[in-house]
Amino acid sequence: MMTEMKSVDITKKDLRKLFWRSIPVETAYNSERMHNTYYVFALTPILKKAYANDKEGMREALKRHMAFYNATPQIEPWIVGITAALEVENAKNNNTMGETVNAVKTGLMGPMSVIGDSLFFTGGFRVIAASVGASLCMAGNPLGLLLYCLIFNVPNYISHYFGIFYGYKIGGNFIEKVIGSGLMKKITDVALMVGITVLGTLTSAYVALSTPLSINYGETSFAVQQIFDEICPNVLPLILTLTLAWLMRKKNVSATVLMVTVIIAGVLLGSLGII
Repeated sequence: MMTEMKSVDITKKDLRKLFWRSIPVETAYNSERMHNTYYVFALTPILKKAYANDKEGMREALKRHMAFYNATPQIEPWIVGITAALEVENAKNNNTMGETVNAVKTGLMGPMSVIGDSLFFTGGFRVIAASVGASLCMAGNPLGLLLYCLIFNVPNYISHYFGIFYGYKIGGNFIEKVIGSGLMKKITDVALMVGITVLGTLTSAYVALSTPLSINYGETSFAVQQIFDEICPNVLPLILTLTLAWLMRKKNVSATVLMVTVIIAGVLLGSLGII
């Protein structure tokens, strides 16, 4: 016997609520799970409507979106729109698509962030806005500040608006068009490669760890750090990063505990002249 699909009517008013809630993403930022509370806040009106008579479905949806998530804030509404549509489809199909919602959401995080960073951060609108605004301000023209805000924020809000509305529109067909065609696996694979590359770059650029220790052999002294650098540059920061990642993923040690532990260990080992 086939299970009857539930009816969920999402209106433009509901999507406008989602749009306004998608704007203050950075106000909900936290160092452990990044944008997870923002996701719950943004999607709550849609989830309440989709799971109006399904407490268990609502509970599972809230748990889903409390997991770690991070994407470029200006591009993330596109993912939110798609996710909202998938949650509605999940509610209609009696909560049989939870894993699919997670897979799509996670798979889009890396590729969409690459696009978003290129458009809004590492290049694109931020650089243009800062260049125009700063040059006018240095010339004594107060319009420089206004132009800076407009050049960056007009595309920002346009991306938020169309991200929510168009993302929701394509979200209902996302499974058939993207997952069914096998494109989702390719997106996930690309996201994995991008994530590994970014992790390696950030580890090398921002994690600093070295040792002043030396090994004496007769009258010759060998610097331990120099030996490490000849074998593999930045190997100590890499080992530290992978160890912390392993503790978080496999041992469920919280990021707060690890940060405090690293600070204390750094002070003690530094005072002993080990690092």
